[in-house]
Amino acid sequence: MLASMPTSFPVSLSGTDIVTALIYTGEEAVKIGATLILGHGAGAGQTSPFMVSFGSGLAALGLDVITFNFPYAERGRRAPDRGPRLEACYRSVVETARAAHPSIAKRPLLIGGKSMGGRIASQIAAVPANDTVKTQPDLDIAGLVLLG
Repeated sequence: MLASMPTSFPVSLSGTDIVTALIYTGEEAVKIGATLILGHGAGAGQTSPFMVSFGSGLAALGLDVITFNFPYAERGRRAPDRGPRLEACYRSVVETARAAHPSIAKRPLLIGGKSMGGRIASQIAAVPANDTVKTQPDLDIAGLVLLG
């Protein structure tokens, strides 16, 4: 059984850039009580068959799942942006999801992705919470999900 259709919300990046995120809401009867944010791989955006089936399949099992496009995919370009821009986008998705959906802020947050999306998720999760310079804010991530 697949979950219902996802709903979208915008994520503002630096300047006037905006990317689209989709939230697949977990089935109430089996609600897990956590959220997973997934970034896509370098070759296909969030509406690829893999990302859609993975997101909707996990939602059918009770997990809320958010997918999003990186800026290059949002604009229909083939070549991925550089690492710092991808990381900044992922951080913006996490921060926007928590601010726009208060229920997400109250429960464990997992991040990850397919291939490149998983690599970027692991890089933003690796910022130590005890970083005294605070070059990046601690995102309070409960775990990583790496696909492919």
